[in-house]
Amino acid sequence: MRISWIVCWWFVAWTGVLAAVPPASQLFPLDTFVLVSVSDWPSARTKFQSGSFGRLWDDPSMKVFRDHFEAKFRDEVIGGMEKDLGIKTDDYLPLLQGQLSIGLIENGWNPADEKSEPGLVMVLDTKDKSDQLKARLAEVRQKLSDAKKTVKTSKVRDLEFTTVVIEPSVKKSRSTEGAKPKVGSNVSKPDDDDDDDDDDASKGTGSNGGKRGLSKKAEWTFGQADTALVVGDSLSAVEKIVARLTGGSVPPIGENGEYQTSERDAGFKEALAYGWLNLSTVSKVMHMAAGVAGSSLAPMGMDPNRLISALGFDGIRSGAASFQVVPEGEFGVLSLAIPESKRIGLFKLLSFESKDSAPPSYVPADAVSFTRLRINGQQTWAALESLVKEISPQLNGLLQMSMGALGKDQDPAFDFRKVFIGNLGDDLVTYQKPPKSKTLSAIQDPPSLILVGSVDAPQLAAGFKSLSGILPNGGEDLKERELNGRKVYGLKFPKRDGTSALLEIAPGNGMVAIGSDPALIEEFIRSGDGAGKSLKDAPGLNEAAQKVGGMGTGFFGYQDQREGTRTWWEVVRAGDGLDKSMESIGGESKQAKRVGELLDVKSLPPFDAVAKYFGVAVYTGAWESAGFKARVFWPTPK
Repeated sequence: MRISWIVCWWFVAWTGVLAAVPPASQLFPLDTFVLVSVSDWPSARTKFQSGSFGRLWDDPSMKVFRDHFEAKFRDEVIGGMEKDLGIKTDDYLPLLQGQLSIGLIENGWNPADEKSEPGLVMVLDTKDKSDQLKARLAEVRQKLSDAKKTVKTSKVRDLEFTTVVIEPSVKKSRSTEGAKPKVGSNVSKPDDDDDDDDDDASKGTGSNGGKRGLSKKAEWTFGQADTALVVGDSLSAVEKIVARLTGGSVPPIGENGEYQTSERDAGFKEALAYGWLNLSTVSKVMHMAAGVAGSSLAPMGMDPNRLISALGFDGIRSGAASFQVVPEGEFGVLSLAIPESKRIGLFKLLSFESKDSAPPSYVPADAVSFTRLRINGQQTWAALESLVKEISPQLNGLLQMSMGALGKDQDPAFDFRKVFIGNLGDDLVTYQKPPKSKTLSAIQDPPSLILVGSVDAPQLAAGFKSLSGILPNGGEDLKERELNGRKVYGLKFPKRDGTSALLEIAPGNGMVAIGSDPALIEEFIRSGDGAGKSLKDAPGLNEAAQKVGGMGTGFFGYQDQREGTRTWWEVVRAGDGLDKSMESIGGESKQAKRVGELLDVKSLPPFDAVAKYFGVAVYTGAWESAGFKARVFWPTPK
């Protein structure tokens, strides 16, 4: 499914309004499966601007960067529209008075039919500026007529709606520039030009040609119902919204029990903005797509539909997220509705208990990020084996055979299941310190540790010796050293750039530490002496944690966003560039280049000028009777 969100937002720019009456839960029909809403745009904007993120964007030191971004966005996203229609979006912005709601409606969608798509609809409320909206819409219609766009008028419950046909754009390549292409012909493009496929427009049929996107013919319908602007890419979907706005009997999404649960759990009514997704619909689409693909997605005896069910996707009912600004900072919630009886596959793997998840005393005070997950390693491994067996007996047989052979080349008596699985505990900790230098490579590989809870940490750490034979060098580079009476094992492993790094494994504090920074390994081992400050004593940490449910949910995390961002900010603005940073983490070069052009990172101010807007963040996760809920809180920086 390809959806032209850019075209959708063009209409926002044209009219500059946002929706609100009635509430989105009563506005969108029962077959809506994606819904995003801002209930009161002016209020949301004011509150957002008062928060740390909004104040950062509006800071005078960000002016050059901000102006460049806004100019590029105008030129590349809405510039063509303004030129074609002879309008200025700034003339329409004062109409932004109410709520904005955007939804995807099933509307008879059949995923197995490539010409069938759900309907995308936006509803925007102008409140007391409805007369101005009416005048602006008349102006838009006139501009479309003057531009000789293909338009038609329809009556939707006795209200006038206009449908504009947007023809696909055709780009000229260097070889054809200046030559007029023949009607219906394809125009080639150079390899280094836009990497989006421009399909032959003549292939599009129906309202959207079976596809959404600027490379396909599309139809967008817009009109006014009372104070609201309604815009959609499907006339029948628009009709459902208009029916709700004019007192029709179409059942609303608010009658959906899963939506009601998400509304309560994620706090939609208090949120500045929220989003909801009917994951039952997503599961249905996945099964239909798997049925179409058939055996092409079924290696080693894996049936695609069986795989989807075994992974647990059939058990997910819905997902929701919300964001709000409170006097103490910003607050977000993410929830997944998964009944306990349906938690199989991945969700059984990810289950954890409500236990102490506060930073242990050995986590240093200068850590810039920390997470602790109280997951039972032995139960998780058992769930993994059960999942593999359910998905593919052949794959399970291969897994069992591989485990039986692990380490035998180094020690014939080695038992992987006993040494590794049998020694796993119920704790997993990670933490990271600031990069050691202001270079891109240092940012990519900061000092960090993974700590695995263990029943017998020394035995688990020693077990890595027996696995050294599976490394490319056959274990010849295995190193051992002793520190504070503990054995530290080092294994060389290859890196992406062709070099190698030393991965050290060491027992301590009932955990097995794994990391590539010897100094951090040593700091961890010596932390048992009680020297040094700990993150658990950081000022304000306990108070912030209470905002997200405390540190006893089984999953807790912390980020020092000020110190965690400082080095990255300075490296990027000094010349390495955001585009290089994106490429380094796997981004495509063309996409990275475009982002680099849109964001003039070299114009960013020195970090110290904006450091006051960066503070800390804390977050938790918990399994409840209805499903999984995560909370995040950004206290107002001090």
